[in-house]
Amino acid sequence: MKFEDYYKDFCNTLGHPLWMLPMMCIGIFLMIEVMHTNYHMSADKDAHGFCMQKEFVKELVEYKEENMY
Repeated sequence: MKFEDYYKDFCNTLGHPLWMLPMMCIGIFLMIEVMHTNYHMSADKDAHGFCMQKEFVKELVEYKEENMY
């Protein structure tokens, strides 16, 4: 086989949606994980408590607690 044939097979594989979708999901997951880990590396920040510090989240939690069954 020539190089062109290998190149076409390579492009067909990388361009196929059944290969692209899982790779994009893995890429997004890795990006989120890296950002989360970097946030943990800063001693002055709390990665898990960040959302609870926001006022609108506190209001949502209070609303949920008041309106639970």
